Amino acid sequence: MRTKIIIIVFLIGILSVVNAQENVDKNEMVGFACYFAGQPSKIVEKYAQKLNSENYNWISKQLESENKAEKYLSVITLEKLNELGKYNLSEIELNLISKIKQSDELVSICSGCTYFEKVSLKELLTDKKKLFGKNWLDRNIKKE
Repeated sequence: MRTKIIIIVFLIGILSVVNAQENVDKNEMVGFACYFAGQPSKIVEKYAQKLNSENYNWISKQLESENKAEKYLSVITLEKLNELGKYNLSEIELNLISKIKQSDELVSICSGCTYFEKVSLKELLTDKKKLFGKNWLDRNIKKE
């Protein structure tokens, strides 16, 4: 009897994870350590490549992307580069960033193998939530 209960609890847990994963958009998912292996999402990998090649203009252009994950990553990346003196934000970029920070558009996020959620850009870009990407930025922006 105890074994059956353990199996039922395990299956419920698996089904809830699968259901949570179905509620997110993998094409617009921000994740710095997703799934069992702790891998970054495809968009995060793409941004790491752009940072590595110092293709900041491409990152800037994504502020106007339809992809909400790209908007989020562009905001946090450009703000960090600006803070470090590696990039100067233009007035147009500052206006776009301001609009994005007020947006209710939903972004899919993941962490580990069980945490999948949709969060508004406005919430994800609060100072408290920006810590979500801080370590990734610190690892991926070249230090001189």
